[in-house]
Amino acid sequence: MVEIELKARISDRKAVEAQLASFMRFAGDIDKRDEYWEVASCNPLAPVAFRFRIRAEPARTTITFKEKTFDGNIEINRESEFSVDNETVFRKFMEKLEARFVYAKRKIGTRWESTEGFVAEVVEVEPLGLFLEVECVCEQLDSEALDEAKCHLYEVIDRCGIPRANLEPRPYSQMLGY
Repeated sequence: MVEIELKARISDRKAVEAQLASFMRFAGDIDKRDEYWEVASCNPLAPVAFRFRIRAEPARTTITFKEKTFDGNIEINRESEFSVDNETVFRKFMEKLEARFVYAKRKIGTRWESTEGFVAEVVEVEPLGLFLEVECVCEQLDSEALDEAKCHLYEVIDRCGIPRANLEPRPYSQMLGY
């Protein structure tokens, strides 16, 4: 699965949500509590740690690991995810792996969906502020699919009246100092 995403800083949540309501469907409130963990590499030739995320939402817990790349303001993630139905046991498993806690973040806001399969979230990320995140998920990614997705992502930002200068190219981890 490949997730193509961009985000922009916003100052007026209500105005952005009103614009989204004119062309997307409200899909509900969101509350995502993310913890980032890492496990040291066993390979001395590849000393980079393996990092993963535990996302706790009211109805489920999901484990995700990604390969991130960037194309200007666009973040492209090749993601692998699975659900955990027993978080306590998974945390015991992490202990056995000697996983190390890196940082946490929380996103609270609203989710919007388009008929074309795009998702927008208006979120507050403490202490960073308010953002509009727009994403799409592709099974396969070639240059044509990427170009089309980028056009749609920018179109959502434009239709919400957000200046391109407000686009945030850095991942939240970098903004938080991790």
